[in-house]
Amino acid sequence: MENAKILNNLLLRIEETRSQVGEAWPYHADPETGVWETVDDGDWCGGHYVECLRIKGVLEGRPELIEEARERTEWLRPKLEKDDQFRGHRFYYSAARLFAQTREPALRILALAAAYAVRSMAIPHNGAMPIGHEVQVKSTTLASRRIVAVDNVHPNIRLDFWAYQETGDDIFKSGAMRHLDVTLRDFIREDGSTIEFIEYAPDEDKILREFTLLGISDHSCWSRGHAWAIAGFLRGWGEFSEERYRQAAQKVFGYWLKKSGEGVPPWDFDDPKGPLDTSASAVVIEQLARMAVSENKDDFVEFTQHLQPMISSLAENIKPTGRLVNGCFNRPKRFADKSELIWGTAYMIMALSYLEEGKVIC
Repeated sequence: MENAKILNNLLLRIEETRSQVGEAWPYHADPETGVWETVDDGDWCGGHYVECLRIKGVLEGRPELIEEARERTEWLRPKLEKDDQFRGHRFYYSAARLFAQTREPALRILALAAAYAVRSMAIPHNGAMPIGHEVQVKSTTLASRRIVAVDNVHPNIRLDFWAYQETGDDIFKSGAMRHLDVTLRDFIREDGSTIEFIEYAPDEDKILREFTLLGISDHSCWSRGHAWAIAGFLRGWGEFSEERYRQAAQKVFGYWLKKSGEGVPPWDFDDPKGPLDTSASAVVIEQLARMAVSENKDDFVEFTQHLQPMISSLAENIKPTGRLVNGCFNRPKRFADKSELIWGTAYMIMALSYLEEGKVIC
């Protein structure tokens, strides 16, 4: 199926989703019926749905959808005060991108407020970005200023990249690099797999324990966290041109390719017969698509050569109705582990919209 057709089907599904959820937020949907389970506050992925609305509004020439995205961004505003790693995702995909679209000053202020708030979370001893005391993920219960997740190289520093370009404040560049460096040092195993969680000591740069909540074991490699690590190091290399980030990306992406090739990975690489996680593939595809339309795209060919085969593989899990199924939210709890996931849809819409427009808004 051509990319434009895939994108059109996904956007049709967003239209159906709007009608179905009303003022609630889509979360995960039954793979057979397409009925959404909703949350009333967006949970950790509200910003992803806002971005779906913005993209749909732009591509279809529908300003009312931009306004709907703007309104929902206001609904997320109370979460600015939550000590939660996902403020990075929440306000990058809403306030920051809507500001880039509309140039509305209030959106810039909101996005910068979130950027400084997230940046203030850094662990003083090593610069690692923790999950936070009030981290919000409905399917898990874990909160701490000393626990860091491998996926924090994605949500926690997403706003850093934007805010550094927007303000020139070096705290965003140096802060993002400190976190990337700690992740490189502590989370990537020799074989290129990644650790999900590390808890650090309260008063020194010392690891107390390594563990998982969403993987099959403490020693396995949870594929969605690994996907965010791939995307985070690729983005870090693209932004800062540091060779060590390219090498880190090569290592973690090399592990992915060795285990799953260009196909959709299992939820955990140590459970190859378990459920797939299409949302993990979508995370990587989104970053590869960003690189494929960048000004220096020729520098990234070693990675972006895998983009179209990965899109084609993932498309096998998109129904004619535009529903991207076979996403795995939380396998250990059997929570939406074979479902349609709003963030998986969002990352695919983002990726295909970049290719359609030939650019990334920010």
